[in-house]
Amino acid sequence: MNSVIPISPSQPSSRIRQAPITSTGDTKTPPSIPDEPLEIYEWSPSAWDIPQINLRAKAYKPPADPVLPIPDPFPLLSQNPPPSRDLLQPPRANRPPKVHVPEQTPLFIGFTRNWPQLLQCVVSYVAAGWPAEDIWVVENTGAMDANARGRLTLQNPFYLNHTQLGMLGVRVIMTPTLLTFAQLQNFYLWTALTRNYPHYFWSHQDVIVFSNENATAASPLTPFFTNPKFKSQPKHPSKHPILPPPTNLSPPTLYTNAVLTLRYLTTPSPGYKSPPAWAHHFFAYDHLALVNRDAVLSQGGWDTHIPFYSSDCDTYLRLRWAGLEQTESYSAAGRILDVGSVLGDVGALLRIPGVRGWVEGFDGEDDEEEDGEGSWKRGKGKGGKTRTRTGKANSNRKKTKDASTHESLYTESYDRLLALATHMQHTKYARGNHHRNTWQVKQRGGQGEPFYRDADGFETGVQMQIDLGRKVFAEKWGHRGCDVEKMGVRTGDAWRLERDWDEETEGGGHTGGSW
Repeated sequence: MNSVIPISPSQPSSRIRQAPITSTGDTKTPPSIPDEPLEIYEWSPSAWDIPQINLRAKAYKPPADPVLPIPDPFPLLSQNPPPSRDLLQPPRANRPPKVHVPEQTPLFIGFTRNWPQLLQCVVSYVAAGWPAEDIWVVENTGAMDANARGRLTLQNPFYLNHTQLGMLGVRVIMTPTLLTFAQLQNFYLWTALTRNYPHYFWSHQDVIVFSNENATAASPLTPFFTNPKFKSQPKHPSKHPILPPPTNLSPPTLYTNAVLTLRYLTTPSPGYKSPPAWAHHFFAYDHLALVNRDAVLSQGGWDTHIPFYSSDCDTYLRLRWAGLEQTESYSAAGRILDVGSVLGDVGALLRIPGVRGWVEGFDGEDDEEEDGEGSWKRGKGKGGKTRTRTGKANSNRKKTKDASTHESLYTESYDRLLALATHMQHTKYARGNHHRNTWQVKQRGGQGEPFYRDADGFETGVQMQIDLGRKVFAEKWGHRGCDVEKMGVRTGDAWRLERDWDEETEGGGHTGGSW
């Protein structure tokens, strides 16, 4: 074995000593060790300087408008000692089965910004009956392990509380770096491959979901027929394998309906040897989606050259053109609402005694209001008539006994929570579709914390990538907008079509057209 003889500082600098070669047949000379280190210089960006360029002195933009601090969205989880696990369970009617169904039902919920929005989404899925251990929050913040080590704070847009998610029974997967939306979708596919999930569900974080708790009767769960080979839905859908038999009725919980849908799509119908070829099932477009992993991979996954908006158009159209079914069921499975705000206390979704949900400027009940001390008083009902506490409007307000204090505490009702969430959805779109994602920039703190990014600057960068993605889509398919199928475009046309617009007179690929 070769040995290295260290060089003494007292030895002359001109001498270089070499370790002797002791191994028989070793014909290579070991590396020389100089007496002095190599000369090392400090790097300077002056190499980038361009001569004869006049640089203007820096000038600052006007300061951003101040924002209010983000309140704790679920104060009970922050108390010490923490609440018992029994208190964080879904309402009894929505409890998932004690023995897990045979199918694997992982639910991926991606997160980059706005912890309160994410926590509300997660709690709503737990409250609707999705098994907490099947919910995976995919932390896509680019903050490495900073959140796992508790180094970010609530006002930081990229803050995520691993501990509180664990209290709910939910697990976290961290992406190795910040991913775009298309990259995140491919990360879901990769995770499904490595964990051997042939199918999985994924959800946006800006949704709030409910099971159909007040349904008087089960309703048929009928996926929307979207086979591109047919121009309209067939007259006898029960004869087609993608559709459920008409005698099957929708069970009450969102989770059970999701499992039922998975079984529909993976079980051959009578008279068919194999299940239908399908890629996605949408429960409210892709606010909640079921994915057939191998079908999506068969068409190359998501195109990461289209980082954000229009990446869904590109992927879903390519799958459709490949003859893969993509079906949809509406509110029969459950209520899935697209929201951009957060309840005052998301613990209300779990119907925790004493916890009341609220939204600023909307009480959820037209006939009553709450006074400053938190007690209920009479108000005006419809038509100006006064209703008492025992009237119809109070039929959904429940009282319960708290086991520890034996006091009569308010317990939230399904109807009121649904009314609040519906109002939140309407508010999100009140200023139009282009303002629906303002929830992503509600936090501007975190200065001095690891991986700090300026909130407005981060949003500007995302918007620039959105424009870039639309340009790529337009160049790829020769058209500005997702409605390329009406032009007869198909998969083999990618990157082969002339633009159907004049860039000099009509603008770039990211603007105009059908965008």
